[in-house]
Amino acid sequence: MDPTSCMKGLVMAGSQFRNNRSDANILQLQRQIELMISLTMKGRSVKFFNPQQILPMECLSCLCDIIEDNHTPTSLSHKTVVLLNNLASYPDIRDAMHTTFNFTSSLATFLQYHTQSPGEPLVLQTLQLLQKLTYKSKVSYPNSYMEELIRFLISHILGHESDLTAPCLGLLANLCKNNLSIQAHVKALENVKSIYRTLIAYVSHSNQSIVVYSFSILSNLCLNEEIGEKVFNAKNIYQTFQLIFNIIVNGDSSHVRSFTCDLFIGLLKSPKTQQSVVIYEHFEACLMQVLRLITMDTESATKIFELLLSFCSVNGLRCTVCRALLNTPAPQDPDRYQPQVHQRQITEPFFALVHWAGQSVETHDQAPLFALDLLKEIFEEVIDSGLSAQLSPRTDVVVPMAVEQLTPPCDTDGSILKLKCLKTVKALDVLLVLCNDESMKLQVAEAVDTKVCSTLLEHQYQHNRLGRATGHCGMEEDWSEAGVDLVLHTLELMSRIKTYVANMDMMFYETLQDQRLVAFLAFSLTNDTRARVQLALRLLNQALPLPEFPAIMLGDSIAAYNAKQATERKVLNIGSAESPGSPVGKLQSMKASINYNGTEGGKGRGKGSPLREGNVDTLIDRMNSGLEIKDVKASEIMDLYEHKLASLATKESHLQDLLEAKQLALAQADRLIAQYKSRRAQSEAEARKLASMLQESERRSEAYRDQINELRLDKERQAEDMEQLVGQNNKLQAVAEEHEQLQAAYAEQITRVEALQRSVNAHMEEQNSLREMNEMLRRHNESLKNQVEDEKKRLTKQLKDKEAKLTEEKDKVRTLEHEKEDLETAVDKYRNELTKLEQLKKETVKKYEASIAEKDALIKTQKAELEKNAQIVAMIHNISAGVKS
Repeated sequence: MDPTSCMKGLVMAGSQFRNNRSDANILQLQRQIELMISLTMKGRSVKFFNPQQILPMECLSCLCDIIEDNHTPTSLSHKTVVLLNNLASYPDIRDAMHTTFNFTSSLATFLQYHTQSPGEPLVLQTLQLLQKLTYKSKVSYPNSYMEELIRFLISHILGHESDLTAPCLGLLANLCKNNLSIQAHVKALENVKSIYRTLIAYVSHSNQSIVVYSFSILSNLCLNEEIGEKVFNAKNIYQTFQLIFNIIVNGDSSHVRSFTCDLFIGLLKSPKTQQSVVIYEHFEACLMQVLRLITMDTESATKIFELLLSFCSVNGLRCTVCRALLNTPAPQDPDRYQPQVHQRQITEPFFALVHWAGQSVETHDQAPLFALDLLKEIFEEVIDSGLSAQLSPRTDVVVPMAVEQLTPPCDTDGSILKLKCLKTVKALDVLLVLCNDESMKLQVAEAVDTKVCSTLLEHQYQHNRLGRATGHCGMEEDWSEAGVDLVLHTLELMSRIKTYVANMDMMFYETLQDQRLVAFLAFSLTNDTRARVQLALRLLNQALPLPEFPAIMLGDSIAAYNAKQATERKVLNIGSAESPGSPVGKLQSMKASINYNGTEGGKGRGKGSPLREGNVDTLIDRMNSGLEIKDVKASEIMDLYEHKLASLATKESHLQDLLEAKQLALAQADRLIAQYKSRRAQSEAEARKLASMLQESERRSEAYRDQINELRLDKERQAEDMEQLVGQNNKLQAVAEEHEQLQAAYAEQITRVEALQRSVNAHMEEQNSLREMNEMLRRHNESLKNQVEDEKKRLTKQLKDKEAKLTEEKDKVRTLEHEKEDLETAVDKYRNELTKLEQLKKETVKKYEASIAEKDALIKTQKAELEKNAQIVAMIHNISAGVKS
């Protein structure tokens, strides 16, 4: 389905329905609305439905006409409300529905018309749509429809609980938030005490939505009053904190979680609540649970960032938030930041925060902006409190992420351009905060170069309305003011790091003397934003001493801006005193008559008008002056004035018809003016795009011309290089001949090395065989030693045995004296044998000692040969090492 065709079909079907309410036209319009419902369902892209373009505006105007018509069939109204609910899910469309087309008043009137059947789904969906439209939106009061709407909501809140109770509470909470007139109206009701009792009873309800809505209404109505002191006293406030944290962490839906965060942010505006939060003992534990929600969907993350920023605005809580986030452990492989952070890293709150800060504003809207703001708060706390030594600020992840955001936005619509410029400004803010610390400043300087800064500045010079203007024009494009901040912050960053980056100081001073910067400085100096003026003054202080700074041009620009602002104020002051004959006077008188009739936005008709009252006063004056004539009969005078009164009544009826026609013409003119403005904006955008394309083509042609000149110079340089190369070639040929000779010598040396290697291998083999022989001899020597020891032990034993026998024999000689001679003979015999044995023992010992000495001499000889072989091997190694070198 083509969205453009569907929108055209819806507008055409709506026009046919207004002209002829036949069943066929109703069915056709209902079909077109169903097609648009399918195109705008949640999860689909609605970029085609830009409320600033003509076709979407006509679609919304058609849907507004259907809602305002009380004779529209219920089925068609139901489909229309469903489509409006889908469209209200997107912030830009929701804002246009509330501000431009005033759907809030139309839906309130529509709701009053259908209150007779509150049980129908149409009433519930209308309440849900009103709740979306009034979320964070200012509602005007007093007016007729608002009192009826509040009465309807209060009646359903005080009545029996039903499906309408939660949306009625949510809508009333939206209306009461930051709206003192509606709060005063509710407080002035007679049954306000019953309302308070009902809301306090709903605080303990099982439905989280009802609990949060009730708390929100109570905080808006009576936070600083006596009943608020009872509800939010020191005893109950900690239970309230715990309840709010539980709903945030375990909320039924992202909508409930978002509304709870808004409630907490509203409570933190009270000084007493701030003091209670600071001393709340479970705050840090609850904060850690809340930080885990950063890894969820975009809506939840955005609200959590808003809540954390509110915590940072409370004295004593920013340090706690900083510690909770920076206590995250570092990853095992802290590589350079990449846009696609690994899933295991973004499960940690700090890395999830960095991940959100690097996302695109086209897909995630406000989440990256809030994430960058939170990073700025964290690093301000780290630097101001000196926590960088205690905590790990992880600038190795943050600095690359912030630098990657310093890219000029591509061509797209104004709202996205504004968000992209704001994101770049916030990334620059983070880098500027990091520059307050010397070590962090060095990391920033290493990541930022002159090309990044020049690209940002050139994009603003060429595309920003303020930078491209030849005269002193106003800010016609909503993103140009954000572009001014981008230029100022870029220059501030260049000023901080100019001494650390090559060529940055030269580029910075050249930029300050560029005439294109004058318009940005003039606008900033005449602005009503304090931070912007102070930043411009700091830059101006550095620029004034420069010799070529265009100070006269800056003074003229500031004077022109002041004159323009004075003219605008003068026009606003004398706008009501325009002459009736001028076009402005006619338009103002026509609008004044319409407003006097009691109509709103060109709708309805009254019975009285300034024109009619003026005619009656004139008629009375004429009658009074006519009655003063004395010489005419009273009856004739009365007949004359009766005739005049009749004619004036006829003229008055004609004037009334003409006034109605003028009202319709004015409404049509307003619509045509809106269409004209939209088309003019489109044509201007196309003209700017064509101008930028023309400038781009001129830049390309200049670049091509420069390339041609460079190619010519390259050709001449190449001719000179060719001559040099010929000479170098001759030198290289001589070197090649020397190389060939060296190669031959190298081959000869290789042959000698191989021969020596073979000799070394042979010696090594011989050495191994000698080692084996030495081992064998050692084992043989040990066996001989063992044999000698055994033989020595055996002979010793024999000697002891024989000495024992000799002792026995001596005893026998003593006892047998008569056998003395025989014994002496035997003793002599044994002595001779003993002498022989000792002689034999000595010979055996000498024999073994000689054998051992011979073996030792052989071992010494072999060791000497081994040492010689080792010396030969070392000599071979030395020779081979010398050859290789």
